[in-house]
Amino acid sequence: MPKKSSEVAEAPDECRRYGGPWKEEVVKLCSEYGVKALAAMNVVELAQLLGREDELEKAETALAEIRRLAGVAPRPMPISEMFKIQQSLPVLKTGVTEFDEKVPWGGLRRGLLYGFAGEFGAGKSMFAIQVSVKAAVENWRVVYIETEGALNAKMFEHIAKRFGTDLNALVDRLTITQATDVLDVKEILLSLFKQPVDLVVIDSFVSHALRAQFRGRGMLAPRQQFLAYLLDILRRMARVYGTAAILTDQVIDIPEVFAAKIKKPAGGNILLHGVNALFMMSRPNKSKLEGYMWPMDVPGMSPDVEIHYEIKEDGLY
Repeated sequence: MPKKSSEVAEAPDECRRYGGPWKEEVVKLCSEYGVKALAAMNVVELAQLLGREDELEKAETALAEIRRLAGVAPRPMPISEMFKIQQSLPVLKTGVTEFDEKVPWGGLRRGLLYGFAGEFGAGKSMFAIQVSVKAAVENWRVVYIETEGALNAKMFEHIAKRFGTDLNALVDRLTITQATDVLDVKEILLSLFKQPVDLVVIDSFVSHALRAQFRGRGMLAPRQQFLAYLLDILRRMARVYGTAAILTDQVIDIPEVFAAKIKKPAGGNILLHGVNALFMMSRPNKSKLEGYMWPMDVPGMSPDVEIHYEIKEDGLY
């Protein structure tokens, strides 16, 4: 007991102010993880960390108090204040001229989740790499997660040179990791509660490994639940840390009774409703180095808006 009391006394002030259930255990965790990291967890994650999985109601009370201390507890506010908060979030210019001109935020805004879906060769990975490098150049902390086993390291070099730097200059701000399977992705995201970043890029969100792990129609519901959990982690990071996320996705053909097949994101409604903005990307003529994207579901944008881009060795323009 004296040891625990000593740990409480030596904890950071924001941790010592905690007054909810299991004070000593929570304060100890808070000292290790930080109050914001605990605030970004959900009830089950916090209960598991405390070894209290069978006491979820008390864990709810503990989490509510933690979020209050972290300053992320829900509270009513005037619309003018909410607007001011949103407008104060940093915006990243992507380097794709029409995208930065036509989207409502003038680029990519922190605290939002973006999806980009398209078939092979449309430029999804190139755009994801470009945004990762550009963000690191602008002093954002970035984690790029590659899930398909097709990492294009040269592309990072070319794009870094385009923006007037090299990868050595970005080593402290840009982390690249290859995930073997979806469990790797989950563990990487959960680790970011403790070591937060400004931008997370997952290329691609619905990977071959995911479809292989959740095979057959009988596994469709568990697969979608897992995707929903990953999106929930990202949403909590956005809420607590203002982290932005870029998720690329492949497309699948959806047969229509009275029309030709249409292409929709492989992530389905989970991705559609889980991100703040979803864009489709297309390269109609594979012999031409050009494509366009359009908003499938982007608040403030008409679905008939077209964002054209050129594809070059050092990214999209």
